[in-house]
Amino acid sequence: PTETGDETPIQEESTPESTATSNSTANQPSDEEAPLQSGPLVEIFGSTLLSLEMLSSTQAQLKEHLTTDALQGKKVIGVYFSADWCGPCRQFTPELVSFFDKMNNRRGKKDEFQIVWVSRCRDVQSFGQYFTQMPWLALPPQEAMGPRGEELSKMYGVKGIPHLVLLDDLGSVITTDARNQIPKDKAGIGFPWRNPLATLYMTVVPRSLRFMIKRELGALKERTLGKVLSLLGRGSAKA
Repeated sequence: PTETGDETPIQEESTPESTATSNSTANQPSDEEAPLQSGPLVEIFGSTLLSLEMLSSTQAQLKEHLTTDALQGKKVIGVYFSADWCGPCRQFTPELVSFFDKMNNRRGKKDEFQIVWVSRCRDVQSFGQYFTQMPWLALPPQEAMGPRGEELSKMYGVKGIPHLVLLDDLGSVITTDARNQIPKDKAGIGFPWRNPLATLYMTVVPRSLRFMIKRELGALKERTLGKVLSLLGRGSAKA
C-alpha cells in the first residue's frame, strides 16, 4: 500500500510481504464450559482474548483467556490497530513493545497496563506470524477481521494504522491519540495522558460508583435517543 506520513490508510489493499508461518493452536472451550461474563470490557472485546507463547524459534501456541480474567486489575487498556503489511506499523510496534515493558515495570504501578491487538492482517497466517512480535493480548483473528474489528474501528475513528487508543478500567476512552503521544513522551511521564479533571475523578470516585454512573449515563443516552427518533418519526409521518 501507499504509505503517507506515519500512518497507512487501512482501506487500501496490499499483499503481505512475508510468507513465513508459525504453528499456532488454541484450545477452544465448549459453550458448556464457558462461564457467563458481563461488563463494559466484555461488551467491547467479546468473551475471549488470546495470548501467544513461543515454544521454540519456529513454533508458537495461542492460549485463550476469558476477557474478565485477562483484564482484571488493569488500570489502562490499549486498543492497538496494526497489520504486518503496514510499514509504519512495523516501525512503531517495537517502540510500543519497549514502552509497554517500561510502563509495566514502574514502581507502584507494575503490570497495570495491558494492550489488546486488533489485527488488520489479511489472513490468519499473517496474524500468527506478526503476533510473535507482541507481548500483549489480541482479539481472536476471526473477531478482529470480522464485524467486531470493523465496529471497533468505527467506534474509535480509525482512519489509518498504526492507531492506539487508551481506555480506562471501565472501557471509557482516555485518549485516541496515544500513537502520537508515545514518541513525544518516551519516558511515559504523562502516561496515560488524562486531562486533570479526569485524573481527579478517577482518584476520588471509587470504581463501583464510576461503573454505576457509566451505566446510568448510557441508559439515559439510549432513552433520549429513542425519544428523539420517535419524535422525528412522528414529524415525518405528519409531513
